[in-house]
Amino acid sequence: MSPYIPPEITDAIISAMDPFYDAHTLAMCALVCRAWLPRSRVKLFEAIRIRDGRTYNLLVERVVHSETMTPYLTSVNRLQLIHDDSVTLVPLSVAARLFFIEFMGKLPGLRTLYVQNLHFTLQQPSVKWSLLMCQFHTITTLTLRCCRFFSFKDVRRLLAALPLLSTLGIEQLTWPLVSHELHLQMTPRSRTYWPELHKLRIEDLSPQCASTFLEWMTAALGGSPVKVLTLCFSNLPSTASLQDTVDAFVGRIGSSVTNLTVDLAGFVAIESLSFTDWHSCRDNWEGVASFLQGVSSNTIRSINFSQIYTLRRHAMPNSNDDTTLFHFDHDTLEELDRVLSGERFGNLREVILRVRRDDEEKEEILCAHARRCLPELLKRKILRLYIRDEPQRLDVN
Repeated sequence: MSPYIPPEITDAIISAMDPFYDAHTLAMCALVCRAWLPRSRVKLFEAIRIRDGRTYNLLVERVVHSETMTPYLTSVNRLQLIHDDSVTLVPLSVAARLFFIEFMGKLPGLRTLYVQNLHFTLQQPSVKWSLLMCQFHTITTLTLRCCRFFSFKDVRRLLAALPLLSTLGIEQLTWPLVSHELHLQMTPRSRTYWPELHKLRIEDLSPQCASTFLEWMTAALGGSPVKVLTLCFSNLPSTASLQDTVDAFVGRIGSSVTNLTVDLAGFVAIESLSFTDWHSCRDNWEGVASFLQGVSSNTIRSINFSQIYTLRRHAMPNSNDDTTLFHFDHDTLEELDRVLSGERFGNLREVILRVRRDDEEKEEILCAHARRCLPELLKRKILRLYIRDEPQRLDVN
């Protein structure tokens, strides 16, 4: 090692590595010299990925049960438990059942937990998973992907045991189904379980699991200030009850969400579609058109666009005009006419645009812009334009 390299420089270089992807490099750095060992080892333990039973057993034997190595577990910030079917070594599913017991109280800095392809269906050890999760209450980011649970009761208790959650991802969870009446009995009292939950992602649940999970979350979220919401489902049946459940859930947190991503491909019975949040459409008409092109349902009869601004109203003092911002009076409004005139929207009965304007702006100019950019919708007599909540006449001469 060169004596001219200050230790704070080597520490900074080591700290820049990602222990998930540079684990081997960090291990080699720890062997270079004594000066590199402390920072390399601390960084190595910041993130741990466990993919098979052999890795887990070595971690328990050489770290958890070692007086000299156990203190390094306090550095763990991220942890992944992934049952990888491609790994032909000892499977993880058996060892993972003991994780929440053997690591209890040893991960005070754990903030992010990612669990994939694990089954929590076996009731061994006898202590419930949800009760064990209370010992890991520092977790702020949780992802459960392709996991199977003994019951939905275990799912909700597990989530309720983590009061500091700020990011939650749920994907392809399954559990045995019981009667709807029992699910209603399991709905908690309205309260805020997660006062800091800002990001929520729910993907690819079965119709029955989706209905149960969303109904419970509608009540459990309480006043959680969810800002970023992602809902992606596939192959959902055309049932009004499920759609009502989704609508109730979105309505529950609609006042706080600022970034919404919804995959509508699974909702094949949608009749009414409302746009009130534009972040998922990249704040421009091209984004709206791209979003609508992904809609597979041909049952939509009404589309409502609210909170539309004009160039003057949206302009900020002392700011340059950005033509990529979402404005009604941009020529890119033609993209909306092009998409909604397609075959998949042949059953449309109305397209509503609600525009906000300043007092100085003339309705006649905005109406003329609508006539020029939306000719096909006008010909079909389905365009409804409201300016400051007043309906406008758009008759074609």
